[in-house]
Amino acid sequence: MSQPTQRAEIMVIGAGIVGLACAWHLQRQGFEVTLVDPEPPGAAASSGNAGLLANFAIEPLAHPMLWREMPHLLLSPHSPFHLRWRHLPGLAPWLWRFMQRANRRSATQATQILSELLAPSIDDWRHIIGDLEDTGDLLQQRGSLCFYLSAKGWHEAQAEFTERERFGIKQERLDARALAELEPALEGLAQGGILFPDACHVSDPLTLAQRLAERLKGRGVQLVRARAQGLASHAGGVGIDTDQGPWQAEKVVIAAGAWSRPLALAAGDRIPLISERGYHLEFSAAKELVSRPCSPGEYAFYLTPMQGRLRIAGTVELGHNDDPANPRRLDYIRRHAESLFGPLGEPSHTWLGLRPSLPDSLPVIGPASSLPGVGYAFGHGHLGLTLAATTGRLLAASIKDEAPDWLKACSATRFR
Repeated sequence: MSQPTQRAEIMVIGAGIVGLACAWHLQRQGFEVTLVDPEPPGAAASSGNAGLLANFAIEPLAHPMLWREMPHLLLSPHSPFHLRWRHLPGLAPWLWRFMQRANRRSATQATQILSELLAPSIDDWRHIIGDLEDTGDLLQQRGSLCFYLSAKGWHEAQAEFTERERFGIKQERLDARALAELEPALEGLAQGGILFPDACHVSDPLTLAQRLAERLKGRGVQLVRARAQGLASHAGGVGIDTDQGPWQAEKVVIAAGAWSRPLALAAGDRIPLISERGYHLEFSAAKELVSRPCSPGEYAFYLTPMQGRLRIAGTVELGHNDDPANPRRLDYIRRHAESLFGPLGEPSHTWLGLRPSLPDSLPVIGPASSLPGVGYAFGHGHLGLTLAATTGRLLAASIKDEAPDWLKACSATRFR
């Protein structure tokens, strides 16, 4: 016997941090919202990130220097990037698009749009967090620090400093002595560093997602444990096929992170989305090692103080979503962290998550090009947590036809 069709005014597919933020903004606009996800809120990539609200991260991953850096990234055992070569045939079209973006013109365009997205990101988060209950010291504003171990790395960082300065990013150059005064654990390690004083971090990203979900449920948002499997035009709206039965909604928002691509295809858009596999290790014994997010620029991971532990998160691995965790990536993080700070004890937790990434480092925010009533909010790469609140606000504006003109650069049509 077929199951009866259930109905929603707006269905948000995906209860990660981006989907939750979209639901918050839509509910505040007066819509009746239903959130659909097979996992609990924040259980996937949203729970394991570095916790950093990186409002300074305006540089796209594809930049002109990448052509020179690629041999090291692909071949060096000390590289923060790893490619699972058996998946190269499937990844090659995305990699080709990505490298095509590694030129000055494309990088400048992406930087401009990222600066528009990032400028209000912390204020947007403060607006949401101020509405939640029992957040305590969940949001910390102690800044973020990037330090450089080699003279070469410190020299190359100056060009990025100048570019951020051009966009009004607040930042401070620190010499080795100033670094040690700010973070004693860095004494004798670095040539210099850059402090981003306005950056914030979340002391537990999963708790943030859970608090936000609780607030939404308290305001009448329905959370449904189901997997969306397909979309189709339906009289007066959109039909959604789930593994728990069919739904019909007036509007649908696809915010399913790394699992958004087949749903967007069902809506008529072929989006070049892949997953960057990110890792973290946590150390309870090292919980007071640093007082703010700190990143060794050469190693591309962050050490973030969280509630009762230190989380070290980062690296990039390209492979398949279903591949098991790669112990060499976890070893990379631990080995390089301990080469700097000495033994950290046994990890209290290890994690692998999937970052939804697009070749130009910009998310997709706005309407589907072919299926009326469908909107997109995915593809944030390393900036999912940072941009979640801003994405929710912009997505709600898009649904009301009030989005800023520059947001067209994040449209799905850019990949045609």
